[in-house]
Amino acid sequence: MKKDEFLRKLNTFIRNENFAKIDEIIKKFREENNLEMICTSSQAFINLYEYNEAIKILDAIKDEYSENGEFCIRYAMALYNSNKEDKSLEWFEKAKEKGIKEIDETSSKYYPKSIDEWIKRAKLWGPRRIEKNNFEKELREKRNKKLILEVNFDKNVLKGLWYNDEYSLKEYVGKTPIDEDFVKVEKELGYRLPESYKALMRIQNGGLLRKNTFEVPFQRDWSRDLVDVMSIYGVDSNKIYSLCGEFGNKLWIEEWKYPNIGIAICGTMTGGHDMIFLDYSDCGPEGEPCVVHIDQEGDYEIAYLADNFKEFVEGLFEYKEDEDD
Repeated sequence: MKKDEFLRKLNTFIRNENFAKIDEIIKKFREENNLEMICTSSQAFINLYEYNEAIKILDAIKDEYSENGEFCIRYAMALYNSNKEDKSLEWFEKAKEKGIKEIDETSSKYYPKSIDEWIKRAKLWGPRRIEKNNFEKELREKRNKKLILEVNFDKNVLKGLWYNDEYSLKEYVGKTPIDEDFVKVEKELGYRLPESYKALMRIQNGGLLRKNTFEVPFQRDWSRDLVDVMSIYGVDSNKIYSLCGEFGNKLWIEEWKYPNIGIAICGTMTGGHDMIFLDYSDCGPEGEPCVVHIDQEGDYEIAYLADNFKEFVEGLFEYKEDEDD
C-alpha cells in the first residue's frame, strides 16, 4: 500500500473515531520494527489537527528514530501546533540538518512549505510561549488555594449581570437551588463546587450574561487581551444548558475532548470551540479552583483568567464597541 493511500485510510479511521483499528495497525508495525510506517502514521493525526496524538506516536519511537529527517519534521510540526513552539525549534533545525528543505504535507494550506520559514516562526514564538507559561505558572503558585467559605457579591457586581430574555429563561435559568441540588451535582461531577458559585446560583440559577467580557491577566500586544463569556451554567439539570444538562460538562469532556481538569462552567459565542472552565488541576477536587479559558481550535490551549470564581465574576463587564471601531 502506498503512503498516500495509507494516510487516506488512517484519516477515515480517525474521523470515525476507530482508534482500536489504528492501534492494531501501529502495533503490527511495531512488531515488524517498521519505524518508517509508524512515523508516517503520525501524519494522519497531524493532517486532522490531532497534534497531541501525533506526539504520542512519535514519542514512542523517538529513541530509535530521531535521526530520521521525516521524524524530525513531523515531531517539530506536532510540537509547534500543540502550543510548544519553544520545544519545536530544535527539531525544525535538526530536520534542516538532515536535509529537509521543504515540508511536503502541512495541516493547513496557509502554512509555509519552507523549513527556513518555520525556523523563523519558531524563533519568534518560542520565547513568547516561554514568557506566557512562566507568567501563568507564577500566578498559579501565588494564588490562595484555601477554600473561600463566606461569599457576598457587591450589588454593583450583580447590577446588569444577566441578560434575561425569553431564550435565556427557557434554556438556562433554573429553579432556585437548595443545598441538596448542589450535593447531587457535586456527586455527579466529582468536584466540590466553589461557595462563590453556589452564592451566585442562589441569586439566579444560570443564564445568559449581559456583562459578557473578561480581560485576561496576560497583556501583550501579540496576545489576546479579552475573552467573551456568553453564559454561566446553573445546577438545574432540567435545563439543557446546565452543568449536568444535555449540553453540560459531560458533553464537553467526553465528546468535544476538552481536557479533564475540572468543570465547564461558562459557554462562549463560538458554540463550544472555546470554553471557560473551573480548573482543579493544582488544588484537587475538594479545593478552590482557578478559572481558565480553553481554546479548542488552538489545540485546547489553556489560558489563566482568575484565581477563583468570585474574582472572575467581579471582573466581568459589558463590552461596548467604540463608534470608531
